[in-house]
Amino acid sequence: MGALDNVVGEIFEGRRQLSWRPVGLIAATPTNLFTIAGGSVKIFAISAWIVNAITTGVTWHMTAGAIPLDAALFAALAGANTMVAWPLAVGAALVPPAQGTPSPSALAQAAGLVGITATPSNLILTYGVALIDGTVGFSVEWEALSPNSTIVPV
Repeated sequence: MGALDNVVGEIFEGRRQLSWRPVGLIAATPTNLFTIAGGSVKIFAISAWIVNAITTGVTWHMTAGAIPLDAALFAALAGANTMVAWPLAVGAALVPPAQGTPSPSALAQAAGLVGITATPSNLILTYGVALIDGTVGFSVEWEALSPNSTIVPV
């Protein structure tokens, strides 16, 4: 069964895609980072690549349209050349059926299949404390749930 498990895993991982947003200073809040278009997607990970250090006590929050992708603001203080993984907290981000499939289910969480389903919208960054220094690039690991789904940087 081990070989079959590996093949199935490779098929599913092969469907995942990565979208990048160029590095820059994020000067306004809220900021549209990415656009989801063409259909629903499953978001597995959001990361920020800190190129030049953030030295202020900035806090971040991400939404897909009006749907929160994290439970609360989180500290993004980081040195140069470091990666900050987004704390996707799906307990606060269950998607109402009218906007997509609630995700992940308790069964999916128990199986370690964590991700958030998002419908066409913008991925929006807001912060509680303004970013006054540092340059940051963003990435989203995702999978299309319909044939024309895309996530592109704004």
